[in-house]
Amino acid sequence: MTTGEQGRSPGNITYYVDAQNGDDRAAGTAAQRAWKSVARANATAFAPGDKLLFAGGQTFKGTLTFLKAQSGAKERPVVVSSFGQGRATIDGGTDCGFVLTDCEYVAVKELNFAGCGRKNGSNGSGINLTRTRNVELDAIEASGFRNAGVATAGDENTRITRVYAHDNGFAGITTSGGGGGMPRTKNLYIAHCVAENNPGDPKNLTNHSGNGIVVGGLDGALIEYCEAFNNGWDMPRQGNGPVGIWGWQCERLTIQFCISHDNKTQKGAWDGGGFDFDGGMTNSILQYNLSYNNHGAGFLLCQYPGATRWQHNICRYNLSLNDGLTNHDSGIHFWAGGPEISDALVYNNVVVNGKHAVKSTHDIAGLVFQNNIFISDGESIAGPLHKARFENNLYWPRKGRAVFGGQTLEAWAKATGQETVDGKLIALFGDPKLVLPGKDEKLPTDPQKLAAMPFCRLLEGVPCIGAGISIQDNGGRDFFGNKVAEGQRPSLGAHEAGGGH
Repeated sequence: MTTGEQGRSPGNITYYVDAQNGDDRAAGTAAQRAWKSVARANATAFAPGDKLLFAGGQTFKGTLTFLKAQSGAKERPVVVSSFGQGRATIDGGTDCGFVLTDCEYVAVKELNFAGCGRKNGSNGSGINLTRTRNVELDAIEASGFRNAGVATAGDENTRITRVYAHDNGFAGITTSGGGGGMPRTKNLYIAHCVAENNPGDPKNLTNHSGNGIVVGGLDGALIEYCEAFNNGWDMPRQGNGPVGIWGWQCERLTIQFCISHDNKTQKGAWDGGGFDFDGGMTNSILQYNLSYNNHGAGFLLCQYPGATRWQHNICRYNLSLNDGLTNHDSGIHFWAGGPEISDALVYNNVVVNGKHAVKSTHDIAGLVFQNNIFISDGESIAGPLHKARFENNLYWPRKGRAVFGGQTLEAWAKATGQETVDGKLIALFGDPKLVLPGKDEKLPTDPQKLAAMPFCRLLEGVPCIGAGISIQDNGGRDFFGNKVAEGQRPSLGAHEAGGGH
């Protein structure tokens, strides 16, 4: 073909689109010979090494579409981006902004995607990936879509970085797989993203919506350095609700170094929490995260009805401050909507809560709580957690002495054997004297600044230092980046006082 004609590109060509000065009859291979429309770009099958660039500062109406034919190669991806000053905006109207299906090695960067509004007729997502491989999304803003800013399903090796997803319906960023003939998502990476003010899907009357970042149906994923806040406040139903950052039906999901705060849910609905390992989660880790001021629990560990087995998950070195404001009444909450839930390690977390530190709706087998600091106004533990094991934790119910079932620490330990070894009490009771934020002090919103946060650190000489039980495969560091050596007794809470970077 002749370069610029409609059909298949020969590859290694840069194409330009300019809504103000372009012409769809032009070759498109220079800024001065740019195409004009999204429709003209859709008429070309791009090849490895191609670039498709939209004029910065301009808005292009329509849905950009890539199918299997529009694929790059490992060393020569197809790049879709902006040129000139600022970013271009793809206006999907009532539909999606960019749909990629069965293609591979595509990089989308430095672009904005806008929908007509979650309540103004939008039925799409900003970027929608289906069964793609090796797609990278970087430096993207997506807003005004009823579904999500970014939605993926059944993809492999997707990288989503520096996405700002706001004012969407179902979620800021969402991924799914494994159902309805869709393959499970594999090897997903989400980092340095912000999901803000995604209130809810007005047409979704049967399930949750208004999530920040939610991933499901996948094998192998890492979410890190992300922030989710002020999501979920307009979910149009009662029942199960949204969460800031969470996963479901995942194998080997790690969520770390993230901040989830001020997330909400509708009055009378559930959830609205910070982080969640929901139904069917296995071999997954929540670590080094900060949750605060959420309607629901800071860390929800639960099984929904009909999910596959939930087991072998870890929640460690996290902070929950002032969560459970309207739901769950706790910083860490367990809920068993189905029988197949067991076996979780919950250690070296700090919970500061106006009601309870830990609460459960059911008596779940195989739960182990170690080296945590539990500060609450009410009883430290609420709910039938008789099958769980508690070791080397600190309890500080600030308005009483009862830690569980109306019993003091000593009475509970004597009656049940909890927090004892050879009849000796191994827990601590009393004020841990943590550095906590004052009434007018602000908690961080930038995940990059978590390690420098002054709060939840241990003061020199407090009994919490070195009072923990050694845990194998402990991650090697605390919340603040200090080394936690295996084989030595660690401190209680998320700060290894005296540890070296």
